[in-house]
Amino acid sequence: MKYKFHLFSLLLIAFLTACSDDDNDTGISNEFVVAFENQNYSFTNSDTDREINLVFSEEASQSGTISITYTENGLIYGIDFSTTPQANSGIIEIPFEAGTTETSFTFEKLTPNPIEGEELKSVTFLIAEVTNGFSQGNTTFTANYFDAASAGGSVAPELGGPNQGNQVYVDLSTSTEKIVERDRWDLAFYSKDEFRVKLNSSLFMMAAALEETNIDNVVANDVLQLQNQMQLLQDGSNEYVDDPSGSISETAIDEVSNTIEENKVYLINMGNEVGTNTPEVGSVAVAGDYRGWMKVRVHQENGEYVLQYADLEASTHQEVTISKSPEYNFTFFSLVNETIVDVEPKATQWDLNFSVFVEVLDLPGGGQTAYGFSDYVATNVLAETKAYEVSANENLNYQNFSLEDIDENEFEIDQRVIGSNWRDVFSQSVTPNLFYVIEDPDGNLYKLRFTALVNENGVRGYPSFEYSLLN
Repeated sequence: MKYKFHLFSLLLIAFLTACSDDDNDTGISNEFVVAFENQNYSFTNSDTDREINLVFSEEASQSGTISITYTENGLIYGIDFSTTPQANSGIIEIPFEAGTTETSFTFEKLTPNPIEGEELKSVTFLIAEVTNGFSQGNTTFTANYFDAASAGGSVAPELGGPNQGNQVYVDLSTSTEKIVERDRWDLAFYSKDEFRVKLNSSLFMMAAALEETNIDNVVANDVLQLQNQMQLLQDGSNEYVDDPSGSISETAIDEVSNTIEENKVYLINMGNEVGTNTPEVGSVAVAGDYRGWMKVRVHQENGEYVLQYADLEASTHQEVTISKSPEYNFTFFSLVNETIVDVEPKATQWDLNFSVFVEVLDLPGGGQTAYGFSDYVATNVLAETKAYEVSANENLNYQNFSLEDIDENEFEIDQRVIGSNWRDVFSQSVTPNLFYVIEDPDGNLYKLRFTALVNENGVRGYPSFEYSLLN
């Protein structure tokens, strides 16, 4: 798991709006502001260490140090926790290099969390001094030895630039993300009660049922007409993709029957590899070489999936048994690498997925088609993550939106609530005046708004957002 969070825009805005003329007389750079990336983190008993990030409003013009003090609440330095670099006389000196935009120190957890009935324990770090700069915004960070939801922060998911080669799973309550190459998997086998198989829509995969039940009998000549229909922007191709709402009962592959003879062979459009071209600034190149066609058949035995798969022209097939993974939404399988692979975090330990995605669009002359979207943000509907969109106005905006403003009737369990609405590809910017309310599987309520679609050079594939706990 990899963590990467930024506060550049927020810090600069906070500085520009709060700085006074008196500050200009100090000789300190107006723009070099330092803050903690996040406000807090709650350590579980299994946690041992974590990088605590500090971010800058601009590149450091020269090397220097950040002096951090700390206040202990039921914890003792050197016994219950330690840091790298180590503290000296209650001060931790964090070096940074010229030309960098962030630095960090390591927090090491040395003792277990309190048991029920014992007092809560924590330590709060404070940015006390910055070489040629000052702190503003998140000037403190609290490490909790108990379970508490993150108060919020700013996140820049590592989507991978204009090729968007990653799927990024973000968990708001722990301020963590999991980054997965989006071509790591092809089929996802549902782990709950139903027997369902999901396609990797980030690769533009499609599936169509055939009348045949013997996978070895299917060859290319049998499916030529069907292959022409199973294409993006082809009228009716929406029938061959999973429902974009995320409903597990509306997958392109029918529910797997416990009667083996009822399970058909499926023609699989393998979609496209991750793009490798470098597009014009502001554009994306998410679709690479075509991956061809395969055929699969799935049935169930003794509570497990049995997957048969082969190249379209093959007269024999491979077979593998795939078990359900109870703590996860799915067990993932790569047809290309012929192996089970690790993809999603545990079922309730993520809220948002940044990825390329297949939506369904209405065609101008009638009918519908499947269509690929970049910069897409899906919610974890299978863990019942809820969300709704808010259009800001003169009376209600992101800054003043509070717990009392939440309208419970607006919440939806649909992974398209955020989708692509948050960005405007024509202006290469975030859609103005939109923000979102999210309720995670644990009942934590957040407000969230996007702060960037592109990086400082105008290159796509560098989204960022900020969020704040409401309850």
